[in-house]
Amino acid sequence: MMDTVLGFSVHMDFEGQKLAERLFQIIVVTFGAVGWLYGYYVQDFFMTVLTLGAGFVLACLVTLPPWPVYRRYPLKWAPPQDAASASTSGAENTSGKKKKK
Repeated sequence: MMDTVLGFSVHMDFEGQKLAERLFQIIVVTFGAVGWLYGYYVQDFFMTVLTLGAGFVLACLVTLPPWPVYRRYPLKWAPPQDAASASTSGAENTSGKKKKK
């Protein structure tokens, strides 16, 4: 798995994904509401679409790149097991069970 591309980190932790999703929703809904109100005020639907598009672009710039704020809580992985102990423990677990029909 590639953790960096051209020296830039390309991953986000689970909390960062949650934050990015929430920010994206807030930005798009806010720009959509403001755009609808502004479009209604000026009686031009194109302004509504333009405002929503600007909010979408802003939300993409804020949430799509893996900024460091989205990598605050790294995952704690379990230590690797050697192949011999993993294969024998897996065989013991499956050999005692019978499949029901």
